[in-house]
Order: sequence, then C-alpha cells, then structure tokens
Amino acid sequence: MNRRIVDVHVHYDIEDGTALKQFAESSGRNGIVSCLIGGERIGAHDYVPNERILQVCKEFPDIFIPFAKVDLWDTEPDPGKIHEFAEKGFRGLKFIYPYYEYDHDIYMPVYEAAEECGLPLLFHTGDFRPGNADPVYRRPVLKNMNPLNLDRIARSFPRLHLIMAHLGTTFWRQEGAELLKSHPNLYADLAGSGAWKALSAGELKTLMQPRLPAAAPEADNPYYAKLVFGSDAYIRNPEIQTEARKHYEALLDGCEQTKDTAARIMGDTVARWLKLN
Repeated sequence: MNRRIVDVHVHYDIEDGTALKQFAESSGRNGIVSCLIGGERIGAHDYVPNERILQVCKEFPDIFIPFAKVDLWDTEPDPGKIHEFAEKGFRGLKFIYPYYEYDHDIYMPVYEAAEECGLPLLFHTGDFRPGNADPVYRRPVLKNMNPLNLDRIARSFPRLHLIMAHLGTTFWRQEGAELLKSHPNLYADLAGSGAWKALSAGELKTLMQPRLPAAAPEADNPYYAKLVFGSDAYIRNPEIQTEARKHYEALLDGCEQTKDTAARIMGDTVARWLKLN
C-alpha cells in the first residue's frame, strides 16, 4: 500500500449500505484509510457488532481496517478473547467507559495479551456525555478515563502502542500532553469536534513545549510526532473526517512542522504499527 493518511478513530454507527458506500467514497477521495470501530455498548445504545466490522473491512480492504471494541466491565475479562480477535483479523482494540479505572488489576491481563498479539490500543480519555446507563450502574465515568490511568499500562507493557483518544479533552489536556513526554509508547489523537476544533495552534504549541528550554527550532520538537490523526467520524457523517483532516493540517502548519513530522502524524506512524507500507 502506498503512503496514505490513516485515520485511527472512525465509528461504524449505523448499518446502512448507502451511508457506508458514501463514507468509503469520501475516504477514497481524501486518500484516507480508516480504522473502523463498532461493538456493543453495555448499558447504552449499540454500534454495529465487532463481527460485522470484519465483514465490512473485507468488502472495502483498501479503505477500512478492523478494530474491535472491548468492554472492560465489572468481571475479569478473558485475555483469550484478545488472541481470538487477532486470529480473526482485527488489527487494534478500542476501550471506553470502563466499569473501573483503565489500570485496574483485573484489566491488566487484557493489555498483556494485546502486547503479545501486537495490537495497538485506543483509549477514550476525557469527557463523556451523561446517559441512561448512569442511574443504573452508578459508577464513576470521567474519573475512570483520566489519562493518568494509562501511566501504569505504558510502564507495564513497553511494547504496546497506546493512543489517548481526544488527548484528555479540556478536562485533562495538560496531563495528557505531559504523559506523552514521559512514555515512548504513548501517543494521542485530537479526535472529536470538542478537541480538534477547540484547540488552536498556539495552544498546541504550549502543550507540546519541551520540559527543558529547547535548543532546537520548534519544527524539530520531537513531541509533535507523538500525535496521530484521528477524526472521531461516524459512518453517517463522513464530513467530520474531511473537516478533521483540514484542521489537523492547519494546526501542523501553524506549529511550523516539517513535512516529515506531518506525514508521521497523518499516517506514517500508525501505518508502521499496522504494517501497511
């Protein structure tokens, strides 16, 4: 596969053949390969099941890459399921709204299995809208998805590629950026209109500042390369992906990043993990 943009964060939210075809066509025009995420939501509405994700990715192999959604709930998950996902052809995993904090003891075997299988992990971090499940389960939600919960995971499994979806949003963006500087295996996307539309180039420069005074030009700052492109687009809304790409490119231009760094952010890094090139 030639060098292309890789969107690490796309939701298969509706089983609609026309919408799916339109999204695939839009991605093709933009030269984007999308990591497609589905999966049931415990206690809330469902997305398209994981198994259907595999089928769609086989129908559009040049456009979609299958990621499985894994529910981290109140019982110990089976790490064998992670190996099954890998054997079936899933290329990465998505986690969101865990019952306990991401680094809870019962979830650690899942991450160990993912490291063994070489699967990158995408964690939702930051804001999450209230819903009907909240009065039912009465569990912490935002606290469980604080980026700091990824510190233990990054330390414990250094061969894992971890992505903070949304870079903590406005709740924990500073904490998320500092974690990027601490862990070589931790990355972040700026997905979602609450993130990439709310972040200016000046704010991104401040977040990415080295901890020590920089002797090199801004363009040589290595921390920018810890970002990856993620749109948080939905199959029914392909325009989100198009707008996210434009905004990412404008941010990188405003931060005076080199073409090489921009290429890594917009696809080369994730393509290397997924062995696309």
